Amino acid sequence: MSRHVLASCVIVCLLSLPFLSAAVVHHQPETVSPVSPSPEPGSVTIYVDLLRFRAMSVEASLPAFYFEVDINGEPALPGREVHRGADLWLDNLTASRTIVYDPDTPVDIVIRARQRSPLLDTICDISPRSGLLGGRALTLTYDLRTGQWTGDDHLEDGDGYGHASGFADGNERQQDAEIWFDIYQVEEGCPPDRITYWKKVNYYHLDGHQSYQGYDPDQDGIPMEWEDKYGYDPLAWDDHAALDPDRDGLTNLQEYMMEEWLADPFAQDIYVEIDGMEGPFRWSQPYMLPEESQHLLSNVFARHNITLIFDDGLMGEGGELLPYDNLTSYEDMWNARNRYFLHWNHNHPRRGVFHYALICAQIDFSRRPAGGCAFAIDSHIIAGQYVRNWLPSFVAQGSDYHTAFASVFMHELGHTLGLNRFGGIDNEESRFPWNKEYWQWGPYESCMNYRYVYKLVDYSDGDDEDYDQNDWEIIDLTRFAREDW
Repeated sequence: MSRHVLASCVIVCLLSLPFLSAAVVHHQPETVSPVSPSPEPGSVTIYVDLLRFRAMSVEASLPAFYFEVDINGEPALPGREVHRGADLWLDNLTASRTIVYDPDTPVDIVIRARQRSPLLDTICDISPRSGLLGGRALTLTYDLRTGQWTGDDHLEDGDGYGHASGFADGNERQQDAEIWFDIYQVEEGCPPDRITYWKKVNYYHLDGHQSYQGYDPDQDGIPMEWEDKYGYDPLAWDDHAALDPDRDGLTNLQEYMMEEWLADPFAQDIYVEIDGMEGPFRWSQPYMLPEESQHLLSNVFARHNITLIFDDGLMGEGGELLPYDNLTSYEDMWNARNRYFLHWNHNHPRRGVFHYALICAQIDFSRRPAGGCAFAIDSHIIAGQYVRNWLPSFVAQGSDYHTAFASVFMHELGHTLGLNRFGGIDNEESRFPWNKEYWQWGPYESCMNYRYVYKLVDYSDGDDEDYDQNDWEIIDLTRFAREDW
């Protein structure tokens, strides 16, 4: 049984998006008043859904992985199905085991990811634990009363509930990966609504055998099971349309509507819709952000507990190719944003949830050619042909195509995140070593510095006293969602 089955009772009114709704209709339970305790179940089935797996420091071009889940020391994932690729969305990969229902006894769960090798299969590091005694597997303790887990992952731990990364231990040379998962239970004779029997009876004083899936008794726009999972009281109204506890620009209501795409109200997420452009000839390679560049970008944000997810067709909206145009003007940029991102709707549901990026051939700037431009508070453009033309120069400076593309993309994204007002940012004189500014701003090791753009995929951490700033502390993930522009 997967999380998709558990979500089937939520009715969503779609506005041109398959997953992002403008209105959600929740059925109400027959009663939310206290009821007499119902008979306790005799058994319970524990489900572990593996949702996504992303290899972070695995260098194989097409790696192969399989997964193991133990529940109370017993294997719970049948077979060793092999999945190929560095970024895997594991739809319906579920482990389960039925045990005797005893709410006072915690359940031990271990999740392992292994890389298949012709010689010796090796276990990937998905654990935040470090040191010689630290493991690579994910070790969790699940509570049958509350439906919550602790251990290597827990609620409000900073990088997401149901998410763990091998980067967290500071050692990135252990075949590191990150994994997203969900855990829930279904008691014998009880509905699969994610809220535990114990909580219904003892905490909410409801009927333990009645389904409350999709119900919203406090009428705050979010159903009981989501509020219960993330520690909110589903019987007390919260202003979820305004709450943003992780300060990533997405309100709780938007986080709930993006749940299918791993949104978490207590861990920062950045979603970017990417469109590209056709090549000049029928046989030409289109202009699009390479997957290898996406991987580099995702890694650097993951080091700071920020999940960066690209929609280049993954979610059904991005990935469109604009007709080829040799030079894209400022007016063209805005027209593309309005047509392909907002679909001529200023209040489109993606606005304030997604950033927008367009990959074109060349940008029409009068002063000089440019590799990119941030042209709106939530939008930027990259000139793919510019990067291709200057590739020999980037290689000569120790870079490569995918690094150069990722670096200029991160530079322009940084402008939409508020990196604008510092002397080392976009300083034309810092581009060339014969200028004193090149050396003066050398301590500012950031892709926002023209000295390092196309060579460095990172923002500065401010470790130098002079001519430096901590970009990671300054970026404002809420900026793109503001209305004052």
